[in-house]
Amino acid sequence: MIITSQGYGHYTQGLNNQDFGCETPQMVLILDGCSGAKYSDAGVRLFAQLLSRKEDCDKEEFFEANVKSTFKDIIEMSSKYYKTKDDLENNYILENLLFTIIACFQTEDNFIVKLFGDGYIITQNKYESISYMRFSYGQCPPYWAYKYCSEHTDFFKNYNFKKFVFDKKIFEKVAIATDGIMPAALGQLENFDRVLKEGNEEIIKWTLNKNRQIFDDDVTIGMFGGK
Repeated sequence: MIITSQGYGHYTQGLNNQDFGCETPQMVLILDGCSGAKYSDAGVRLFAQLLSRKEDCDKEEFFEANVKSTFKDIIEMSSKYYKTKDDLENNYILENLLFTIIACFQTEDNFIVKLFGDGYIITQNKYESISYMRFSYGQCPPYWAYKYCSEHTDFFKNYNFKKFVFDKKIFEKVAIATDGIMPAALGQLENFDRVLKEGNEEIIKWTLNKNRQIFDDDVTIGMFGGK
């Protein structure tokens, strides 16, 4: 299931929810658009739609190749509207395609997470203990789109997805979340861990929306199962 809630800071500023997610029985994918990119809310939706149409889009072993080919398709499709490479980079790629990519795959034996950028992995072990793994890069997180921008190429050309494997014999549940979940991870939302354990989609969403003023940034959670 994918649960998303607009951050209160974005609501008060009149900004759209810049998170987006999609799911299949084998994969949950969430994307976190950069607040400083004017149209990242449109970029995440376009990317998710096209990626989900790729053959074997939800197979972990093909995921990075599918991400690469989806970016290539989007940029090639858009390039005819921009006269120069600099124009394309500055006025399309950097305004539309800056977003964190986090995917969780489910196999018979494991949960596998692939992450490019910042965000959270949330685990529940066999003893029902909830843990939050945070990935943060401050004000300058890596975005896949930088691979197509001249001024960022040298730094990001060799940067790849981080991969984590969680054995189902140890972990009952693995969820992924955008970095807007930070207040809950810090314990500022009472009983949120219990709500996550119960896995009721409507209650999780109601809890986030009821406490929206705690969350400055948009919050999106992806996990398998749910009620």
